[in-house]
Amino acid sequence: MASIAKEPNGRRRIQFTDAGGTRRTIRLGKVTAKEAESIRTRVELLLSAAITNSPIDADTARWLASIGDDLHDRIARVGLVRARSATHATIGAVLDACFENLDVKPSTRVRYDQTRKLLIEHFREDRPIRTIRPIDADTWRTWLIDRGYAPSKVSREVSMARMFFRQAIRWEMIPSNPFEGVRAGSQINRERMHYVDPETAARLIDACPSHDWRCIVALARWGGLRCPSEVLRVRWADVDWHRARLRVTSPKTEHHAGKGSRVIPLFPELREVLLRAFEAAEEGAAYVVAGYRDSTAANLRTHLLRIIDRAGLTPWPRLFNAMRASRATELAAEHPAAVCTAWLGHTAAIAEAHYHMVRDSDYDRAAATPTPVPGRGAKSGAQATQNPAQHRAEANGNNPHANSQPPHAGSFTQPGADCRKSLQNKEMSGAGLEPATIRV
Repeated sequence: MASIAKEPNGRRRIQFTDAGGTRRTIRLGKVTAKEAESIRTRVELLLSAAITNSPIDADTARWLASIGDDLHDRIARVGLVRARSATHATIGAVLDACFENLDVKPSTRVRYDQTRKLLIEHFREDRPIRTIRPIDADTWRTWLIDRGYAPSKVSREVSMARMFFRQAIRWEMIPSNPFEGVRAGSQINRERMHYVDPETAARLIDACPSHDWRCIVALARWGGLRCPSEVLRVRWADVDWHRARLRVTSPKTEHHAGKGSRVIPLFPELREVLLRAFEAAEEGAAYVVAGYRDSTAANLRTHLLRIIDRAGLTPWPRLFNAMRASRATELAAEHPAAVCTAWLGHTAAIAEAHYHMVRDSDYDRAAATPTPVPGRGAKSGAQATQNPAQHRAEANGNNPHANSQPPHAGSFTQPGADCRKSLQNKEMSGAGLEPATIRV
């Protein structure tokens, strides 16, 4: 691929043909045959990486970092590497360049910006990126721990920092990633998982000041939607009253083929809240949640904290995520995994790691239900416990099999004045409504 030519004055040069078919020459000056052969080997590796558009190997990267500026510039002039002047960038300049080339959603950009601020705070913006060594990366991780961050938070920050420095390697600003060997650890913090039980959810909805907020809480808690990304995108045209289904648009998963939207059941507790909001909606309303259509959606957590206080409740960690996880836990106890993941829009592995919880009712049911013994004629504890519970549910009008008349027969139709008039002055059946007692 590359050859060494000796000039009459004792100087040597390396010649090769680049990916575009152009003949290139690197003049080495007066060097020994052994030195010229070593450089030729490295040039061939750089040329191979350039032709295949693949990263250079670690040994070649270290060799590039060790050679003098003069030889490095000669190799850069033939297009095999970037000029070394570009590798003198500071960590602030590298992070700015990374953010200029990001193609992510605004919420993801906000998340990445948290890592950038922590890197700048510790290393300083004017720190040359080439001076950051593996020991400095380990020190940064220890600094995060000393600040009191949870292990899952530290793990996420290390992963994000590693991503930024990988980009710097790709741009040939640094030969290796100082964060590559830093232990990240698990990003799962089960201590922050909280089950929002049905009674708490009912009190929360009762304390909501508007239909918008009742829909936000119901969609997050009873529908298991991500908030705000999925909740604020629900339209009245997505509600199929006749078939009792709801189409959910998911910006988080839309980059996966066939994952841009999903259909979930119109659960009875969710149906009741949406129906009341539909009857009160303005003429021609498009979105279920009419407010918070702009950047003010970022304040949803602050508003929810006020509602929690008004309901006389104690705030729990990860307010909206906890409601989604609570619904995932309930559905997992009643339906197959494939059904639950299709309704909630995540994988079974993610559900097990980040959503599913063990509730107090699970302990109580297990303690009250003896294991049936084959051959015994007596009813099992499960049967004895189940029947009275079923009778109580039917007496309270909570029979899930009870039939109710849908508001109208349209499928995913846009609500209008005529449709709302057909719903007004009709008594709602008690069947299918949320129980008197009610958690992501």
